[in-house]
Amino acid sequence: MKEFNELVEIVSKLRTECPWDREQTHETLAKHLIEEAYELLDALAEFQIDSKNDSMLKDELGDLLLQILLHSKIAEDNNHFSIVDVVNNLQHKLIERHPHVFGNVVLENAEDVEKQWEEIKKTDETKSIFDDIDQKLPSITKAFKTQRKAKKINLTYANYEEALQDLLSEVEELQKAKDNEDRKSEIGDILFSVVNVCRHLDADPEIQLNQSTSRFIQRAKYVEKNFDEDADIEQLWKDAKKSQIK
Repeated sequence: MKEFNELVEIVSKLRTECPWDREQTHETLAKHLIEEAYELLDALAEFQIDSKNDSMLKDELGDLLLQILLHSKIAEDNNHFSIVDVVNNLQHKLIERHPHVFGNVVLENAEDVEKQWEEIKKTDETKSIFDDIDQKLPSITKAFKTQRKAKKINLTYANYEEALQDLLSEVEELQKAKDNEDRKSEIGDILFSVVNVCRHLDADPEIQLNQSTSRFIQRAKYVEKNFDEDADIEQLWKDAKKSQIK
């Protein structure tokens, strides 16, 4: 695609002529990659609230793409691989892991596709479908990915109602906890159960939490703006909820 090739050329020019871009390494860019990924999550949350507001999502997808292009260019500069190799590798992987599209395999639904995906990814060195879970992932994302993998071996609740009941039982266990250490442990179980409920609702927990945090900040700003020493905080909060655009 012409536009993509032009973008690759722009990144190459930046690596040659821009002092900042020229000095970057995989290590120095790592923090920017993480920041851009989280900003993309924020954009996805906003897009779910209002799909007409797609400019932010478009910008953040571009920023993340830039990180991929920069890392690929750095690798090329050090005689490892280029963006062409990245694209070719991805093409091969997609074809190999989708024999139901590019081959003669017949699958009935998305769940069957996910099970097949895990089986294809397995190698002789991989003893478990859980072995490729990146331990550096944010906790919520790691829990979500773990639960999705557990579903492949039927280690899951059958439906939303069962997952919700598990969450309620974990809250009950928190209420019965005798000391802070037990309470901390139960809080972790509750968070894990909340993630599981999200999965049954087809809701990404990272996006949902980002949306809730954004709503809280908007309401808190209303309280902050109208706050004085005699203010009724509870009433201000109710007013903030009423004034907030849904």
